[in-house]
Amino acid sequence: MYLKNITLRGFKSFKNKSQLFFEPGISVIVGPNGSGKSNIADAISWVLGEQSPKSLRGNSMGDVIFRSKDEEMGIAEVSLMFDNSNKLFNTEFRDVKFTRRVFTRGGSEYFINSSPCRLIDIQELTADTGIGRGLYIIINQGQINEIAVLKPVERKTIIDEVLGISKHKNRRDKSLSKLQKVKNDVERIDDLMEEIKRTMDPLEIEAKRAQKHAEIFNLLKDEEISLFIIHLNHLNNEWESENESYRKNKDELKEISSKILSVEKEKDNFIKISNKKQNEYEFWKKKIDWFNSEKNRLESTIVLIESKKNVFSTLYNMFDLKFSSGMSNKNELKGPLEKDKNGIDISYLQKISNGLKRIDDLLLKFLENLKKTVKDKNTVDYVENEGNLIIEEIKKLHKIIGTSQRGKDAISKKEPQKGNEKQVDNFKKRLSRIRIIKNICMTNLERSRKIHSILNGYLSVSEDIKNKLYPEFERISNLISGSQDKINGLDSRINQLSISRSNLENNIYKIDLKKEQIKEKVEAITENIVDNYNLSIDYVLKSYSPSSDIKESEVKVKRFRNEIKKYGSVNPNASIEYNRIKKRFDFLADQSLDLVESKKNLEELIKDINERIADYFFKKFDEINQCFKNYFKILFPLGEGEMQFEKSDSESDDEIGVDLKVDIGNNKFVPLSLLSGGEKSLVSIAFLFSIYSINSSPFYVFDEVDASLDDVNISRFLTLVKKFSEKQQIIIITHQKRTMEVADTIYGVTMQSNGISKIISEKIGKKYAEVN
Repeated sequence: MYLKNITLRGFKSFKNKSQLFFEPGISVIVGPNGSGKSNIADAISWVLGEQSPKSLRGNSMGDVIFRSKDEEMGIAEVSLMFDNSNKLFNTEFRDVKFTRRVFTRGGSEYFINSSPCRLIDIQELTADTGIGRGLYIIINQGQINEIAVLKPVERKTIIDEVLGISKHKNRRDKSLSKLQKVKNDVERIDDLMEEIKRTMDPLEIEAKRAQKHAEIFNLLKDEEISLFIIHLNHLNNEWESENESYRKNKDELKEISSKILSVEKEKDNFIKISNKKQNEYEFWKKKIDWFNSEKNRLESTIVLIESKKNVFSTLYNMFDLKFSSGMSNKNELKGPLEKDKNGIDISYLQKISNGLKRIDDLLLKFLENLKKTVKDKNTVDYVENEGNLIIEEIKKLHKIIGTSQRGKDAISKKEPQKGNEKQVDNFKKRLSRIRIIKNICMTNLERSRKIHSILNGYLSVSEDIKNKLYPEFERISNLISGSQDKINGLDSRINQLSISRSNLENNIYKIDLKKEQIKEKVEAITENIVDNYNLSIDYVLKSYSPSSDIKESEVKVKRFRNEIKKYGSVNPNASIEYNRIKKRFDFLADQSLDLVESKKNLEELIKDINERIADYFFKKFDEINQCFKNYFKILFPLGEGEMQFEKSDSESDDEIGVDLKVDIGNNKFVPLSLLSGGEKSLVSIAFLFSIYSINSSPFYVFDEVDASLDDVNISRFLTLVKKFSEKQQIIIITHQKRTMEVADTIYGVTMQSNGISKIISEKIGKKYAEVN
């Protein structure tokens, strides 16, 4: 297996995509200072998982991304392609490519053959292949000088890393960490067990006491529950008895309520009938009252007509008397003229005129009242016509009297007495007028008599109607009085039934109160059992039987309670707590045994790992020491060097160091710190190559390790490189021309003015150059 090519894009000075194609053997990368050739070694280390920016000659991982004054890349990407034809990588692919990307925004991505993966996936695939960080396959100039002056323990660490012993030590360290944890767990468990033991012993005594208390308590529970059941049965019997009384009273109450409803219904029917009769009674009473009122008015009217008839009769007699008197005085013309020409005093005529006016007004009112009271239209029309004729005659009479009065006034203004003849003519005319008035009065008198006769007929008819209506009215009145007596009897019946219902309701209330008391007693004794013993009633009734002897059970209950009081305060959970703690104690004891066994196994495992590491190291150390002697002889022909153990005060193998004893040709061993830079580099090269020869990697990268060597030492160094290149791929970054001469392939790296590195490759023996 070997590194076929490396592809860089945006990594440090390699902005554009650049590729280097390698072949087995020696590949040399050359270029002026600052051209970016060491960035190739950094790129290989970066892809294989280097996480320290300082190891990559930067301050942060973002420094590996290309930057210039004019632009900045957002991503850096490097890919390593390996030839896997010998299946060194545990995969079926012939070529395996590892890729790593980093972004300016932060974060990294890893790929295996372009498939996303994790860094640990790459590390697991490269494990046991000699490729990876910490295996010193990439050596730069600074490291080559440091290796020579390392402390012996640090130098041994390099041997462990290259030989692969470090991963076994890591396993051992993890086992030691587990062992320490197990020891701590054992100590903690022992402390817990001791603490639990101090708590468990008193709890055991308390648990036994609680157990005895529980036995007495269970006996008390059995007796109390037996008493509870028999009391409950007694209360249930009382409940059933009260329920039976309740049902009987309810039935009676229902029957009485039904009777009350029936009587009330009968009463309602009587009330409806009575109301109907009462309406008829009211109707007839109203009619009788109206009839009596109208009869009284009719009688008043008859009295009025009677008075008017007397008035007309009086007027007629008066005028008849005056007429007769006037006829006897017809020839007496010489009488005094102080009287009226008609022989009637003027004041008397005025009284007659006023009386006629009153008669006219009364007659009008009589006609209006008659229209309202008399329902017979023909009678009303007849009386109205006659009345109107009387009114017309009265108006005429009133007019005649008014004319006589005006004539007298006119004559009184003329000259007195113009002659007896003229007075005689006037007297005759007045007599004629008196005769007319007399006749009018007679006519009206006859008419008044006729109206009076008609009204008397109406009065007679009214009496007949009254005689027919009043017996029916009396009968209805008697029926109403009888209905009221019946209703009063029904009310009395309802009151009696209501009293009986009230008594039954009181009985039911007392029964309900009694049942409520029974219920409270049941709840009290039930609550006592449930609260004291946490048992359901269904379970109690199914699982327990009533007491056969109540007195004996009560005595036992009293005795058991006194015994429980003697125990005083008892922890009822003592047994549970003891069993729980005992269980935990037993569990911890089992855990302690398991941990002790695990501790023993870990100690054996660690001992086995230490023995294997020691055997492997000492075995390989002898081989490495022999190689170191040989390689030292090549690099220092007149000198002599070897590796020696340097033990510290600690007995641990990790504290063993490896010291280098070197004689560069002065026949004496000198401290490495007194050697020159070139001599230190050669000693470091001999040390590294002696390790490489025992546990080699597919390729090595040396970054200017020959910078401090002169031509003679370069030749000796190249002798080792040629020997190693027969089996391993060697990549050297150098300025030395002698080193370039041994190269199979030379790569040139140049830096352009814009700060971008470019690569030129050339194969020795062929006449071409290719610019990638």
